[in-house]
Amino acid sequence: MLVRLRWSAFGLRGQIVGMVLVTTVATLLVASIGLLPRLETSLRNASRLTLKNAIAKANEKPRGEITKLAAVPYPVAAEFNDDALRTDVPDASGETHTQETRLSTAIDQLHDDLGAAEVIMIGYIDPSDTGKVVTPGGPTATPAPAQFTADATSNAARAFRERQTFYSLPTIDGNQYVRAMIPLPMADDAVLAVYKPINEIPDAVSAVRHAFEIAAAAGLLLTLILAVPLTAKLVRRLQLLRQAALRVAVAGAGAEFPVDRARDEVGDLARSFAIMQRRLRHQEEARRAFVATASHELRTPLASLDGMLELLAEGLLDEQPDLADAQDLLERARAQSRRLGRLAADLLDLSRIDADVALRSEPVELGELARAVLAEFELALSDREVGGVLHDASGAVWALGDPGSVARILRILLDNALRVAPRGSDIVVSLASAPVPTLSVIDRGPGVAIEERALIFERFKRGRDTGGEAGFGLGLAIGRELAERMGGELGLANSIGPGAAFTLTLPAAQAPLTDRVPSAAGV
Repeated sequence: MLVRLRWSAFGLRGQIVGMVLVTTVATLLVASIGLLPRLETSLRNASRLTLKNAIAKANEKPRGEITKLAAVPYPVAAEFNDDALRTDVPDASGETHTQETRLSTAIDQLHDDLGAAEVIMIGYIDPSDTGKVVTPGGPTATPAPAQFTADATSNAARAFRERQTFYSLPTIDGNQYVRAMIPLPMADDAVLAVYKPINEIPDAVSAVRHAFEIAAAAGLLLTLILAVPLTAKLVRRLQLLRQAALRVAVAGAGAEFPVDRARDEVGDLARSFAIMQRRLRHQEEARRAFVATASHELRTPLASLDGMLELLAEGLLDEQPDLADAQDLLERARAQSRRLGRLAADLLDLSRIDADVALRSEPVELGELARAVLAEFELALSDREVGGVLHDASGAVWALGDPGSVARILRILLDNALRVAPRGSDIVVSLASAPVPTLSVIDRGPGVAIEERALIFERFKRGRDTGGEAGFGLGLAIGRELAERMGGELGLANSIGPGAAFTLTLPAAQAPLTDRVPSAAGV
């Protein structure tokens, strides 16, 4: 049974090295396949163009060798033999030469000018496109090899018939040539076959291929030399991250984490893990502190409530129970119960904040909301002999937020102010619409010490002056986090004189159309 290999079986190092090698080999193959044939084609075309230019120059009048060759009247030979070529004919200077000598000299000169392997003249082409080789027997003439004469004879008909020079790249006896079939301009039935060797082209291509193979081998070797250490280093760094993540999973957020200072993706990943570890550690510390503080805060009222209920039960068992004392114990028990209820509500709010429960975002009229919340505190304000005043001279103030969360923040601020406000003083709720919607709660209590201004907004942190009433240190922390979730801010304003002024700012919102004042045109 064949085992199917998968990339994952080689590990990350093997995968990276394998992919680099495959990519390199594929690139070299594509380059070889695309480059070498084009190189050979380009060289062949260049050789054909070189021969074409040389032939054009040899065809120039009146001194071109092809022109001279065409001027030899070889067709005078009677009955298609070459005897007439050996007849002495005077030239322009008065010297006499045989036609054969003139023909042989012109062919030899053309052979030298073109750098040709063979120059063959095909003449006596009859109506059936059959011709024969004109073979002058001059002093320098040598018979053309049979393979060239056969090739020239078989390819002369087209040039003769169409009166046009044709170029091709034949292979004869294993050698490559560029061939030109040239119809002679002054001889009606003669075609000149020129063969120029181009064996240097395969040699050049072979040399380039050999050099390319050497370069490819060097490239592959260099790829291995560079890729193997690089991947080993990369895998080692990733393994360190993996081991550190496992340590964090087993030992917790306090486990040691490696420092990777490299400015690359793995370094960024290591730094991201380190940031995550620090945040986990911070969250774990916060959770432990939360659990410890919550346990302590719950233990005190529960113990007090349990003791009061036990005393109440014992007092009621007497033959003559002290009802006044029982009433006092019951009221104190109810106070502890309310305190536990507030703590439970605060813890529920914190759990919702930590769970990122989405808040509503809609226009809220701060004046109307402030009046409703102040109405809830009327009894408490009356019991403490403290007044509640709303300053909303700026008119309707519209802000964007969650109505329940805004009301929750205002209740927190009023509850804190009520604890510290002196009897006979006022707690002022002030509204402003410019530059941003603002809701402020101002009291005349002891204020907040400068060193505690940031501390009081942290969870389970309280200031020293609490008006004699112990809280849990959660209200302002909940208020600030709710404000930030709505895109606003809760802070402590710098105030002159006694007291504190807590200010809530929120994003501005447009009033709904049904609540806008009609314009003069609409009255």
